[in-house]
Amino acid sequence: MTSLFRSLPGMARDVPAGLIDAGMASLAHFLVGIASVNLLTAADLGVYAVFFAAFMVSTIVPQFLIFTPAEVAAVSYPLENRLVQVPQSLRLGIGPTLTGAAAIAIAAVATASDTTSEVSLALACTAGVAVLVSPTQDHVRRLLHIARRSWSAAAVSITQFVVVSAGLGALILIDVPAEWIPFGALAIANVASLLLGLILARPGDEAQPEPPLSFRGLVRSGRWLLAMALIPFGASFLGTLLIVELAGPEAMGYAEAARVAAQPILVLGTGLSAVLGPRGMEAAIRRNRPAAQKALHVFLGLILGAGLLYLLVVGHSWIGNPMVYLVPLAYEIQGLVAVTIIAHVITAAAVQYTSELTGGRKEVELTKMSLIASPFVLVGSATAAVTGAFARAIGTILEGSVRYGLYGYARERMYRD
Repeated sequence: MTSLFRSLPGMARDVPAGLIDAGMASLAHFLVGIASVNLLTAADLGVYAVFFAAFMVSTIVPQFLIFTPAEVAAVSYPLENRLVQVPQSLRLGIGPTLTGAAAIAIAAVATASDTTSEVSLALACTAGVAVLVSPTQDHVRRLLHIARRSWSAAAVSITQFVVVSAGLGALILIDVPAEWIPFGALAIANVASLLLGLILARPGDEAQPEPPLSFRGLVRSGRWLLAMALIPFGASFLGTLLIVELAGPEAMGYAEAARVAAQPILVLGTGLSAVLGPRGMEAAIRRNRPAAQKALHVFLGLILGAGLLYLLVVGHSWIGNPMVYLVPLAYEIQGLVAVTIIAHVITAAAVQYTSELTGGRKEVELTKMSLIASPFVLVGSATAAVTGAFARAIGTILEGSVRYGLYGYARERMYRD
């Protein structure tokens, strides 16, 4: 592993920053999840899971339609110019961000009969605000990594974690109703960390202007990336609703608790991709397979190693497992956390492939592969009447395995062409 770090410029410096960035982002979201698990009833936690799925669907609209194509463009610029388009990409992302927030309204309607109007209103309002700032903050952090300012990106995530911690404590201390707290604290933290990110993302004095980004040009690529992302997230959202219908909101609540316990692995994959993904994109743009292979080996080595360690420590209930005390609901069903961790490892393993294929301009192929893989989420969810809370993890394992195989095959073809 050390030899791989040395063979890629800046890797030994940037990967630790990426791990801290991923760790802080993971802890921030984990604290929100911990709050939801411990403050909400099992039934309301199931409703929260539907809103969380809607939140994820909402954030991907601006991310893939505008922000990811803008990041691919930034990778192609000289290093000193990779932050010059930040103000423009943020402006172009406003409309898609507002459009994506419609998924929150869908979640409110879909769960209206499963909870009280007070809970539904609170989750809709706080999740709606979080949706407006979360994808923008993530975009700024990814651009900082692309500009090789990974420690600045880590500072943004550290701020997010600190403010989430303080926000949760303050909201609980002043006795705010439980349903307002999880997404409310997340929204406050994302606003604060976004402001810091904008300060840190100012280009240096040596930066030169680049051709302006156009909405039409970004959307030409982004529409396929959006379709590629919406298909699995949409399938996940529908799968969540299906589990609630077949097994009840309580089963979804147990599955959500297990997701919270397993979440650090999935966020680790996203954080590592922030550092290693741009290197994979650059290699794919130049069809430099050896460079891409080195980044991929580091990524998979860290994900698989961390996944195995996490599974051994957190996968089952024992006295040395901190999650037993933090998320006790997750261990009410034996084996649920372990299966969910395995599902997250499989999902995370494909993230670096996505970066490479995006850099290689394989957006259409990515969309086609999503169409093939995503229905397997619904296949797993459809077993909920029998498998109960395990249905979500089963669907994720099926979908992730198919996606990983398809992406690996497409990657091999890309470098042969």
